[in-house]
Amino acid sequence: MNKVFNHETIFDTANRTMTFIIHKRLQITVNFAEYEILIIKDGEIVDRENFKGEHFSLSDMELILTQANEAAKKLNKV
Repeated sequence: MNKVFNHETIFDTANRTMTFIIHKRLQITVNFAEYEILIIKDGEIVDRENFKGEHFSLSDMELILTQANEAAKKLNKV
């Protein structure tokens, strides 16, 4: 990864998830057990992407986090 992000990351190894707290209103959860990425805004799932059988790289994750950080900047203005 080429970028440095300033957010909290919570690892839940028992449930095989990794959650990025991007903003108090926005988080991204990667569920490795179900091969899903969940975008959660204001406590509601707004997008769910399944990556089972798909090539998913660190560059893909970097792009998702970059977009989330841009969205967080907009949320800070609200």
